[in-house]
Amino acid sequence: MEALELDFDSAVQEVLKNSIAANGIVRGLHEVTKAIEQRKAIVCFLAESCDEVGYTNLVQALCREHEIPLINIADGKNLGEMAGLCKLDRKGCARKVVAASCIVVKDIGEESRGWKYLVEKHKIPVASR
Repeated sequence: MEALELDFDSAVQEVLKNSIAANGIVRGLHEVTKAIEQRKAIVCFLAESCDEVGYTNLVQALCREHEIPLINIADGKNLGEMAGLCKLDRKGCARKVVAASCIVVKDIGEESRGWKYLVEKHKIPVASR
């Protein structure tokens, strides 16, 4: 499996899956802004499909002010599915997916190929643990 090339979506999905396992993911505007202002956020994912201009401006300004890397994701439904905001049926297919506009990662869990890909591609500053 190491020979397979990693794309952006699968890298984000791997990082979010590891973060969920480590209980290091935050969803929702109130919790996201709190995590960013307390400087507990490692990286922030923002859906480009978010309709609320004030919402996106607030998150972008906070990330810029506190120097938190901001990564844009095309679709909120896709971001919600990757963050675990869905039900899985017997076959493992996602059902009842809830869209997410913004997600913050506070703990990446175990370091993975997906995390290395995002660090390399988006130049995320990596602090020693």
